Amino acid sequence: MPNKITQVDLYPIIEEERPYLFQITGPRGGMRAYQKPGSNTPLWSVTSVLGNTVAKPNLYGWHNKMGREAIAQFLQARVGHTLTQDNLDVALEEAKLRPDKTSGAAANLGNRAHDLLSDYINAKIEKSDMAVEVPEDLQNVWDSFLQWEEDAGIDQWYKTEFAVYSEVFGYAGSVDALARNRDGKWMVIDWKTSKALFPENAMQAAAYANALSFPIMVRTEADSTTWNTWDMIEPWVIRLGQKDEKGVISEVGCDPRRVTNPQLALDGFLNAMKMWYALGMPTMNAKAKTELEEHFEMPEGLPSVW
Repeated sequence: MPNKITQVDLYPIIEEERPYLFQITGPRGGMRAYQKPGSNTPLWSVTSVLGNTVAKPNLYGWHNKMGREAIAQFLQARVGHTLTQDNLDVALEEAKLRPDKTSGAAANLGNRAHDLLSDYINAKIEKSDMAVEVPEDLQNVWDSFLQWEEDAGIDQWYKTEFAVYSEVFGYAGSVDALARNRDGKWMVIDWKTSKALFPENAMQAAAYANALSFPIMVRTEADSTTWNTWDMIEPWVIRLGQKDEKGVISEVGCDPRRVTNPQLALDGFLNAMKMWYALGMPTMNAKAKTELEEHFEMPEGLPSVW
């Protein structure tokens, strides 16, 4: 199975002849990197780095809970009957698959929510009167977004679903939306439809904001001697309300978080990159390296503890 290659728009564009990055995902989805056209140097995915370095204890507990519930649900119908080895094997397989099935359904909802908001914002950018059709299961997401948009004082939307990168630090990622508020601050926005927000979400948004600092400064012809990233750019993570597994709507319709200490969040991400190197670049096994070598000249002398 070949690598998946996706062309992702850059914004703001500095080099008109290279207005995009290639996003390259391994055939198993485990390793992701980005590539500038004409470059052989990989730009590591922000989410891949964070996903392989930041511990998620809540996720471990959730996986255990899903497994227990799957076993209980399968065996409940067999109470009072002889339990066979085949029954037990099927119950254990159900426990193994339940977390992926549940997270897959949540990911599908998240992708559809992103598409809904992207369509709406693009219509506003293009000054289109396109009517937005909101599916019933996304109504709470939609209502909470509209409320946040009003409260946030958005002056203008600029772009959705675009790539950013930092050659200095060797990373890249995909931003959900870029806007400017009435105070003249640029808002780098990452949508979440999870049940909670975590520190790594702030690190992700701060990494994107840092990567955007230079192109925004250049495109707006700002004075580099007075430009300060965190005075001009605000990283935001917006958790949009949704229903839980039982169909109950969250009491929190919208949980908007501005990253109030973006430099600390950026430092956290850069330290996570160092940890990723120190751990031997998890998911960068021999097979994944071979797959990426189809596109990159893998750099020699990467940081290593050995």
